[in-house]
Amino acid sequence: MAVCCVLHSLDIVSRERIMPTLVMTDEIGRKIRAFRQNACLTQEKLAELIDVTPQQIQKYEAGKTSISTTKLQIIANALRVSVSDFFKNHTGEILLNETEAAFVRQLRRIKDSEAQKSIMVILDKLAKK
Repeated sequence: MAVCCVLHSLDIVSRERIMPTLVMTDEIGRKIRAFRQNACLTQEKLAELIDVTPQQIQKYEAGKTSISTTKLQIIANALRVSVSDFFKNHTGEILLNETEAAFVRQLRRIKDSEAQKSIMVILDKLAKK
């Protein structure tokens, strides 16, 4: 695959503004519940600590409400965990959303190591923009 085709494909993806799946919201909600339970906190007590209602905690834990980065930091502080802990699986690996996982699968299908390196160069340049 020519580098220009890869760039064109990446441009199409960025123009379409593909939204990440809600899997991450659900997963973060499950992590909030697990960390809260590990800290021996009720939903009511966590709500009090972060200045929201217990109903809001229920929504976070059920994955029904997105959480801002600021609120996630506040929750992490209250639960005495790192924000990065919300994005790791049980083995400590970083979780991928569906788009990221699809990209990795496609990258692994490319047998030409030079083509893989070219894609990494492109990604590096796009990430610096």
